[in-house]
Amino acid sequence: MGNEKIYFICSTYYLLIITIYRHGGSGAAIYAEKNFIDCIQKTNEWKAYLLDNEISTLSKALEQAFINIDAAMREYQESGDSDRSGCTSVTCMVTPTHIICANAGDSRCVFGRNSISTIAMSDDHKPYNEGEKRRIENAGGSVQFKRVDGDLAVSRALGDFQYKRKDQIPIEQKVSCVPDIRVELRTAEDDILLLACDGLWDVMSNEDATAKIREIYASGEDSAMLIAEEMLDCALDKGSRDNISAIVVKFQGAKIGPKSSGGVTGIREARLKQQQSQLQGSNPTDEVTSNGL
Repeated sequence: MGNEKIYFICSTYYLLIITIYRHGGSGAAIYAEKNFIDCIQKTNEWKAYLLDNEISTLSKALEQAFINIDAAMREYQESGDSDRSGCTSVTCMVTPTHIICANAGDSRCVFGRNSISTIAMSDDHKPYNEGEKRRIENAGGSVQFKRVDGDLAVSRALGDFQYKRKDQIPIEQKVSCVPDIRVELRTAEDDILLLACDGLWDVMSNEDATAKIREIYASGEDSAMLIAEEMLDCALDKGSRDNISAIVVKFQGAKIGPKSSGGVTGIREARLKQQQSQLQGSNPTDEVTSNGL
């Protein structure tokens, strides 16, 4: 809500989802927005994937795209752009056989199967995590107040070049642009793919989120857009005040309840009635006055 960019590229067989979340300004996010797809397509690994169709090659293409766009962004900023911001990204490629997730930052992707299981497709890159802290310290930095050098709250990102020395390779920098890659084989039992930024994860665990989506499925809702909206409403109800965005992909294994249950519309109506009831209960004098007019 305010700091994120979300992109979908669909073909007959593929879905590419790119999410970009800015911090410290908008320049890095704007640059990534304009150039991310081009960076993927220009990698040697992408060109090789078009020939060999190997998932491992596609995974390398996504990883290399993060590294390439970070290098191009540095060159662009040094050529005269005064912006020194950064951005995180969680990116997914859904193929007919696999799901590949590339993540750099503290957004998150989770995957559901069998209407029961929840599979983490990413880890949050926080400076105080053991592996991240070790890299930061080896690069000459420190973790203070759970932040890189006491300032930045994420340990991997595009941009943020004040934390990146040119004499260090990307994987060794205090703030690295190199994403983690996770790959999952698709099955007929898959039901959920959820990408969301930290505003949602501040108030929900992975399991909480997939359980909520399945609850919405059971209400008869089959619109991924409405389900994503309901996830935002749920995060707000739980007290999240950070930026919140969510993308839901509904797979064929989703168990959708009867339409008569009302779906998201029914959930909203029930929530409104509950809020009105609570309001009336907390203001009995106002209710009597209103009834008497």
